[in-house]
Amino acid sequence: MKKLTLLFLLAGFVACGKKQSTPQPKSLDEQITAFIQADEYDDAFVLLQKQDENEQVLRLREKTHLNYGLFLVYKDADITSMRDKMNAALRQFIEVLKINADNEKAISEIEQILDIYSTFPNRQPEEDVLTDLKELGFDV
Repeated sequence: MKKLTLLFLLAGFVACGKKQSTPQPKSLDEQITAFIQADEYDDAFVLLQKQDENEQVLRLREKTHLNYGLFLVYKDADITSMRDKMNAALRQFIEVLKINADNEKAISEIEQILDIYSTFPNRQPEEDVLTDLKELGFDV
């Protein structure tokens, strides 16, 4: 009887100790979407860097950079300096336009940020950001 009780107790510990594995998204698209939904952009970029560059990977990089830029502008509470936040977001939107020069959302977000900058005298994005924006055809 003691052995049977010990066996059930041991089996109970083993069952409790096993991690419940949640099914992982299978496709690259699903994995990137899951990272974006969890605001885990660094993980998304690492996964994308491991992939051979093709049309799907470029589309997912564009999507990830766009969502990261939007996150920086509207959600990120870790960056307290508005200038740092806007420069980081502009860098993400620039990456979007390097992949797809016609991305209207990235263009409108850049224009909106530049409009805000224009209301402050002697304020502008950082030099590297300005250089990239000029190369993309923005009047800054």
